[in-house]
Amino acid sequence: MKTERKGISDVQLHEDASHVTDLPPGKDFMEINGTLFMGEAQGYDMCLVTINWHVGGGKKGKWMVDRANIGHTTFQMIPHDERYRMHDNDYIGNRQDAREWPDDIQITQESDRVVWKNGNRIFINHPPYWEVKGEHMGVECDLIAGGMGKATRVYGPLSDLKKTLWAGYEQQCWAEGTITVGGKKYTFEKAYAAHDLITFGETYDHMKNMVDPYYYIWAIDDTIQTYIWRQRGSGIEYSRVYVDGQETPFGKGEITIDELEWWLDPKTGMQIPIRWHVNLNSAAGVVDMNMVAGGRGSFCVMTRNGYTIRHGFLVRSNGHAFFPDGRNIPIKDMMTYLEWGRSAMPLASGAP
Repeated sequence: MKTERKGISDVQLHEDASHVTDLPPGKDFMEINGTLFMGEAQGYDMCLVTINWHVGGGKKGKWMVDRANIGHTTFQMIPHDERYRMHDNDYIGNRQDAREWPDDIQITQESDRVVWKNGNRIFINHPPYWEVKGEHMGVECDLIAGGMGKATRVYGPLSDLKKTLWAGYEQQCWAEGTITVGGKKYTFEKAYAAHDLITFGETYDHMKNMVDPYYYIWAIDDTIQTYIWRQRGSGIEYSRVYVDGQETPFGKGEITIDELEWWLDPKTGMQIPIRWHVNLNSAAGVVDMNMVAGGRGSFCVMTRNGYTIRHGFLVRSNGHAFFPDGRNIPIKDMMTYLEWGRSAMPLASGAP
């Protein structure tokens, strides 16, 4: 897909290849190549999360397969006049069970790109641009994301993967392109994206890490981009805020997320948060936001030890960012994706 917009990133092409060969053979692994897209189109706010899950490690391991290539789609569209109230919106989503997917992983590296193919969905990585094309779960897309600055390497550098057994990055992006669903094509306006590529070895355990609910948040516009990953089970409490390419870090003890309102989701039967107060506070600055969900999608991930259920929300954020040099940046009606989930049905280790 051609674009006239400029992408900026420090991600190198080799980072977008598969890295499971750097992990211990015969052990559990999970590799994610995915992009979150969110934008406005023809009177709707839209959110598409599309991921290639490359997992395996043996039929007796967590994933119950030697290797699989799982396709992931969650999609929701919310009318503009329903942004600030939660309702039981329809959405598209699927279960991640590796046993339902064949071992047909196709990852090819060319001189200027790495292509991941999963069924009819193609991921074309050529940093500072990332494209997603094709159809899955009835959602067809032709989308491109372009980097908006340096990536945040929340999971550590690839050079440490053999030692740490996890590495990867998150990249804030602008976005362009089309989504076709229900026979109608929608063209994105005011759109943003977040691309990630993550490799985990056997030490990463969904069920253990998500006994306490996790948060994955991207609040993005042209002025300020805020990323938050809080997963107490894995010990990760991490945030990065970007303004004019300058990175402001926040870490453990500097990230507060308060759930202000809960809602019984009639589709899952779960009580889920739908309104939040988020505060990032350190000597480097303060970011204070109120967030309200207008809609949600959901998906679950099945492993030998049980399953985790995750809700992804289309959110609008309002607040301010303050910095020691006197800058006061308003955050007004900012498009935000917030993902919240937890272990829902733990099983004894070794259960069939």
